[in-house]
Amino acid sequence: MDGTTVTFLRREDMLVLDFTFSNISRSGRAGAVVLGPSTPGTAGTITAHFPPQSALEEATSLTAASIGVKRVRYSGESTVALRVPPGTSVPFTADGLLSWAALQAAQAGTVLECVWGLFFGPASAGLVWRHVTAPVTGSSGATGIWHTRIAPAGTLPHEDGPVNLVGVVPPRGWQPFTSSLSGPQRQQIHDATSARPVTANGLVLSALGAYADLTGVWEPALGVTGYHHRSAGGRDLVVQVNEQGYLLPFGFPVRVTTRTERRLDLGLVQSTRLTVLKPEITYEGVAALPHAGRAFPFVRVRVDQPTDTEISAGTSLDRVGYWVHRADVPSATLPFALSADDRLGHRVHFTAPLVFIRGNFAHGDLRGPLITYENTAKNLPLPATGRLELAPDRSTTDERSTVDIAELRVGAEPSQATSAQLAAAGRLAAHPRLLSVGARIPALDALAPPPTGTGVSAAAPPAVTGAVHQLKLYDKYVTGGLAASRQVYASLPQTADFAPPPAASGAVATLGLPVSGLSAATGLVGGKLDTVAAGDFDPSTYFTPPAGAGVPPTRLLGVIDLTQLLKPGPVGAGDGTSTPKIVTTVEHAQGTTKPPTAVRTELTWRPRIEVTTVAPLTTTRPDSLDIRSIGVTRFDGAPSTAEVRGELRDFRLSFAKVLSVEFRRMAFTGGPGTSPDLDVKIGDVRFDGDLRFLDKLREYLPSPANGPRVNVDGKGVEVGYGLAVPTVGAGVFLLQNLALSIAVRLPFDGTPVRTTFCVSSRGHPFLVTVSLLGGGGFFSLTVESGEVTVLEAQLEFGAAAALDLGVASGSVAITAGVYLKLDHGASLLEGFLRAVGALDVLGIISVSVEFYLSLKTIEVPKNPAHPTGPKRTEIVGAAMVTVRVRVAFFSQSVSMSMERRFGGGGDPSYSDAFPTQDAWSKRCAAFAALKDVS
Repeated sequence: MDGTTVTFLRREDMLVLDFTFSNISRSGRAGAVVLGPSTPGTAGTITAHFPPQSALEEATSLTAASIGVKRVRYSGESTVALRVPPGTSVPFTADGLLSWAALQAAQAGTVLECVWGLFFGPASAGLVWRHVTAPVTGSSGATGIWHTRIAPAGTLPHEDGPVNLVGVVPPRGWQPFTSSLSGPQRQQIHDATSARPVTANGLVLSALGAYADLTGVWEPALGVTGYHHRSAGGRDLVVQVNEQGYLLPFGFPVRVTTRTERRLDLGLVQSTRLTVLKPEITYEGVAALPHAGRAFPFVRVRVDQPTDTEISAGTSLDRVGYWVHRADVPSATLPFALSADDRLGHRVHFTAPLVFIRGNFAHGDLRGPLITYENTAKNLPLPATGRLELAPDRSTTDERSTVDIAELRVGAEPSQATSAQLAAAGRLAAHPRLLSVGARIPALDALAPPPTGTGVSAAAPPAVTGAVHQLKLYDKYVTGGLAASRQVYASLPQTADFAPPPAASGAVATLGLPVSGLSAATGLVGGKLDTVAAGDFDPSTYFTPPAGAGVPPTRLLGVIDLTQLLKPGPVGAGDGTSTPKIVTTVEHAQGTTKPPTAVRTELTWRPRIEVTTVAPLTTTRPDSLDIRSIGVTRFDGAPSTAEVRGELRDFRLSFAKVLSVEFRRMAFTGGPGTSPDLDVKIGDVRFDGDLRFLDKLREYLPSPANGPRVNVDGKGVEVGYGLAVPTVGAGVFLLQNLALSIAVRLPFDGTPVRTTFCVSSRGHPFLVTVSLLGGGGFFSLTVESGEVTVLEAQLEFGAAAALDLGVASGSVAITAGVYLKLDHGASLLEGFLRAVGALDVLGIISVSVEFYLSLKTIEVPKNPAHPTGPKRTEIVGAAMVTVRVRVAFFSQSVSMSMERRFGGGGDPSYSDAFPTQDAWSKRCAAFAALKDVS
């Protein structure tokens, strides 16, 4: 009979079975045929094949429940193996094949898919299958459906009794839609039965499907901790699965309960509830964070809400878990409200989506899933509020690395503990780590001007006014601590521009620092962090901004590149003697556990500079620069205060190589309630270069009133020197009002130094007379950083003569002049010639003739239709002749004039002629269209 299939169909009680045989042969005569083992001494097996006993039926959540048609898929067949002992025969009849009481229920070969996708078999021998062999018809005439039930041997015929079942075939993983069980849940149940079988309080197989009542209870380490399944006719009635796992990345232990039940109006309806078993978690013992906790500066994290809520399963995380989604909006992640405490007691509140990791994977190798998680987490900013000590020092409670948090990015890294240790402690095989933080840096914001157009006052706390910067914990700090990284604890992936107003940095120096990191000792750090962490200070990289940065170079007195005066060397002890110390401390009313009352920001810099000459500066001592600034921002509404002092001592400035000024001290001070003050002590002032001869001339000229003068205001300092030449007369020669002066303006806002040299002035021009000839004028030259920016000059000259013969008199006068001005590229030129002649006879007849000629340049628009557009230069010439005649009491005047203009700038360009597309289109439209006459 091996290889033979016998089908048994009975219409009355809907019996449908297929029988297959192993080591079974048939013997006997017609009407008395029996089946028995083919091989003497060896048992045979008869296997009964049942039609599908379960169905995969679509389940929907209450929020998405539908009364429409739901999808269904049937299971495969179920098999019951019966052992035929040696020497035993089975009649080859309907009753004989259904008489299983005399046979032994075999474990091998019995595969029961009474739950779709799960394949159970008896956990032990000593079981029987009970059923009737013939149809049973009641008094009403209805015939019952044939069915069989499994029970322990020795129980009463009407008792089912508990039967233990285990998984015998790997479960189905894939399914086309949501149902009572998911693929991972089936896998967990299958694996869990190897530790503790599922108990069947009742299991019936029939042609319409199985009637099952299954229960399983397991340890949390197996993932699934509870399972209850009730079905009728192969269709689920109530299914509940309790899973225990953890929430990544923080490791909160949770229980997820998935319950599916049948409703008459909606079919299968499913709900999933998550319960946080331990809302607060710390990282100690087996769960101690690596690197002494430096990669994650929190010591305690708690779930504020929700701790017990409906959820839905979101995107899978490498099949070890899934993102927790909202139950009402299954496409959206569920935001958990969390809070965390650092080692100094600061509390940070933030919200984050979390990942549920199933318990059966929680203590194993999670390296692959953690990589997948971090690829998402690094682009997932978590909104946060509060203050965080990024690099706490266990030896002190000082807040040396505290920042104001705006967002977090939290990843995870594998635990170093063994699976057994983690399972015993009930901890996840992963630790949280801080990928980056979006923070407001008080030291960076306190010295910056308030943002314009935001409505934020200058007295607002830095936490309100500051920009958010991305920070990452510095790798050398994480692996080795502050000592190994020379106190550098954080890096900025994108450098931040630090350029405080000159008044905030002592006015004598302008700091331009591209902030690339943070230090517990010096605060803001510029340049390459690896260089600083190695203990080296390189001014050229520490201060000079990278290409394209918007920070101006660090300058002294607005014009000298300070990096050329600083010596490379060791970083120092963080006291401001090499690199600037820009730190912030938080002030509390009573102890560090109380809310902060103010933020104190201190800038200290006393670098040693080289004794050298960097035009136009010459230094004479290495400790000549001292900058101190202290600002206090209060949170109680009181006004902010600032104390600033910047001092530069013993230096000399040479301006345009014509004037040299020795400064003994230049000290800028500013304090609360007072206006800024600049104390300047001037030593020697002398002319240099081509004007050195004036120093000799000054020794012989009495001009004490025109000695050195210094004008100081909050925007800069101006030093001037004037030399007046007394009136010189010699015969017909006369020189008057000649004065030489030079003035130097040194701004404090970083703009170039400005030097102005003058010969007399517009209001007091010099005058020169030689007999009948005379003239005068002035000259002014302004230079900024060696470049001529303004040139202004005027010169006038003339001659006059008169003759009186008694009865007649006459006079002639001729004057001419020219004025030139060049101002930052713009030019203006004017000139004139005036000639006047007059004749008078006895006072009765007089005649006068005046001729006037002028020439000047003007700027006019290139296109008259666009008066504000590009300009071009035109020369305008004008001439006028006026004749006046008087005879006795009659007088008459006649004038004639003319004007001519000469265009400058060459021919117009294409853009000048056709500034718009419309102008060109009109030009083209003016021509007739071309025609093909070939």
